[in-house]
Amino acid sequence: MRVRAVLVVVVLLVFMMGCATTNPDGTPKWTTNPPTNWRTYYAVGYGKLANEYNSRLKAEAMARDIIARWSGTTVNSALTNYVENYGEDYSIEMMEYISSQVVKISLRETQIEKQYVASDGGVYVLVSYPIKNLKAAYKEQSAAMLRESELDKAKILIDYLEKELEKEGH
Repeated sequence: MRVRAVLVVVVLLVFMMGCATTNPDGTPKWTTNPPTNWRTYYAVGYGKLANEYNSRLKAEAMARDIIARWSGTTVNSALTNYVENYGEDYSIEMMEYISSQVVKISLRETQIEKQYVASDGGVYVLVSYPIKNLKAAYKEQSAAMLRESELDKAKILIDYLEKELEKEGH
């Protein structure tokens, strides 16, 4: 009976060690292995500056930069697919413009999920971003570009009409 109790305790300890929530250096697992979810993108930032406040600001900026790079890549991929599927002849400048604008729009919705202050004063921050917001920002930017395109066409038409009126002496 005693051997069985010891065996159960050993098995439980091994199981619990396998489910550890910290890294060997004592930091939480999410600092090296962010959560994954099909609805949310997660990024971890780290900062170590003169004080905790500045370290946290740097960590937040780094995490948001990771999200910005990811969202920029995602948008460029979406545009590339659009060009390939529909055969539109858009320039690279147009694609880069959409990408940078989406990043500016979409990063307003990031949220700090967790924060950890390490013993050395460094700060880790886990930031999340709902993927649906990237889709909405992309649609918003596409609509804005369409409106700008229509305005450009209208300006060309007005210029043409003014020149025609000048020819007739009006």
